[in-house]
Amino acid sequence: MSMKAFSTDGSVATVFTGIKRDRDNLVLSQLAAGQIPMDIVITPEEALKSVPLGCSTGLLVFVLLFPFFLVRSKRRAKAADKTTKP
Repeated sequence: MSMKAFSTDGSVATVFTGIKRDRDNLVLSQLAAGQIPMDIVITPEEALKSVPLGCSTGLLVFVLLFPFFLVRSKRRAKAADKTTKP
């Protein structure tokens, strides 16, 4: 299983293929630009620095409204499928 992250122009920026713990660090496995394998190591100190990022208003609103966004996305995909079928 993997998760794609897209750039603003819609192209694949990276594909996350795994998350694991290595001693005290968090290791994110990814395919940079969708092709180049790379492991990203996040230390506890850097993870602590990310707490303010996770407390941003934009992220909190996204998390709270995630069920709505998911349903809306699925409905749009379903509607697009109906319009493309002959």
